[in-house]
Amino acid sequence: MGASSSATRRTGAGSQAPNGLADYGGVNNLLECVSSYIHEVAALNAANVWNLRIAADLLRPADPDLAASLVAESGELARRLWGLYADGEGFFNARMPDGRLLPVRHCYDLLQVLDLIPDEVDERRRDEMVRFFEGQLQTPNWMRAPSPVDPDAITSVRQDHQWNGAYTAWPAFVASGLYRIGRDALASDWIRGLARSANQGPFAQAHFVEEFAPGEHGGALKAPSDWPYINDWACSSGGAWTRLFIEGVFAVRAEFDGITATPRLDGLDPDARLTGLRYGGRLVDVDRDGVRAP
Repeated sequence: MGASSSATRRTGAGSQAPNGLADYGGVNNLLECVSSYIHEVAALNAANVWNLRIAADLLRPADPDLAASLVAESGELARRLWGLYADGEGFFNARMPDGRLLPVRHCYDLLQVLDLIPDEVDERRRDEMVRFFEGQLQTPNWMRAPSPVDPDAITSVRQDHQWNGAYTAWPAFVASGLYRIGRDALASDWIRGLARSANQGPFAQAHFVEEFAPGEHGGALKAPSDWPYINDWACSSGGAWTRLFIEGVFAVRAEFDGITATPRLDGLDPDARLTGLRYGGRLVDVDRDGVRAP
């Protein structure tokens, strides 16, 4: 669940490395088609920080001391996480068991860090990560999973993991993270292009970026199930897109002690409304002024 001083403690699904981060092992444990994304990686260690804090929120009423301990542990884990960051570059390294740092220009670290622990990202790093996203990952209607200049970009043509496309959930999580760090205009403009990629029906497991394959109906082309792409044509990750609009565009925060919303609608539709959202056994609506009873 998080890093600990105990040498035998397991962190998430990975064993604890000597420096306190989780080591998630080899390639088949992680992105499977990205050979350099192994061992200590930022994305899942950021998730461990988030997990510790959620656990602390749950435990606080019954055991405030344990909750405080988990919060302190999460802060130490977050501090160690930045040891993987490529300073000035906007992406993260993966740390090998021998201590070597391998640069990995992949979206997975970026989307997890921005979406799960945005308050841990200072303004300078936010600017660097956005610059990396815009310059190396973003396309008008989709995105690349890793940068095309990453050395691992020749390992595979599986477009859910490689430079020629991205797994369907990842654009949704990146856009959500952009909202969380206050890059509303960038996220809203990009969503308009992402929406065009839904003109073929439900999202697929992955879509091709436009520089690799011509678009379809104004959006990024769905990837086929044929070899060597072997992606499900209708595996949609629909929950990630639903979440983008609930927690990103409408900025709903459903906490244990109440529900709030600070919508970011200006770049899309200021009059948009989210209706019939269930929270705590009741239904609420959300508009530009926040949460209200229907």
